[in-house]
Amino acid sequence: MMTRKTLAVVLVSLVSLVTGVALFQLWTPERTFSEIQSFKPELSQPQLPVSLQEIPLISLDGANKKLGDWKQQILVVNFWAPWCVPCRREVPDLIALQTEYGDQVQVLGLALDSAENIISFADEYAMNYPSFLASSHIPMYNAIFGNASGALPFTVIIDSERNISYSHTGQISLVELRKQVLKLLHPI
Repeated sequence: MMTRKTLAVVLVSLVSLVTGVALFQLWTPERTFSEIQSFKPELSQPQLPVSLQEIPLISLDGANKKLGDWKQQILVVNFWAPWCVPCRREVPDLIALQTEYGDQVQVLGLALDSAENIISFADEYAMNYPSFLASSHIPMYNAIFGNASGALPFTVIIDSERNISYSHTGQISLVELRKQVLKLLHPI
């Protein structure tokens, strides 16, 4: 059986709840069904550049660059992060590709992490190609380069006409990189 004290607590709680609901309804403006139905939140869509040449890049020191700043015949754009294990495994192959074909090919990294972590990783691996801060532009980069899943690593090869000629989701090998680059350097 309920004691008087328990009954009083329950009644005070119930009165407080009813009062709160009444005040909420009193002070909340009524919305018609058509107002609710017509509500469409504004979603910000990334502003896409007109061409691949215009894609903005933010260097590790904060400087603004564009993809078109590189004049090499072929660009290899690699999405990566220092904490991504497959990304770490493919870095030596990207370094080797840059070393072998540096006069005709430029590897560019789009990295997801802080500048400090990216610089530390690049120093540890003696990376011979630049990486850029990708976090603030990742929705745009994914849309432009076709990385619909947002996977890491993700690699795109861009030909001399600045068209995407090849893309690869997951760790890419030096053998595959060479094969795709040679197709562009020496078309049949």
